[in-house]
Amino acid sequence: MKTRHEGEPGPLTLGQTLTSHLRLIVWYKSCGRQAEPDVAELAAHHGAVMTVIDRAARLACSRCEAREADFVISGARR
Repeated sequence: MKTRHEGEPGPLTLGQTLTSHLRLIVWYKSCGRQAEPDVAELAAHHGAVMTVIDRAARLACSRCEAREADFVISGARR
């Protein structure tokens, strides 16, 4: 496990994602479905300090209920 040094930023949080107007895009491996969860809703429900990586690990597909997924953080839509 990598040790973080003083002054080094921690993992991105839902709150930081929201204030930076970033998007979370998820691809579920079992069904190939792509989803874009509402970051504001996630931050309100789970707390702004929850890390994106922790929340993404808990996402489940609304169709097949699979949890295994890949995700990317992207800039705001134009």
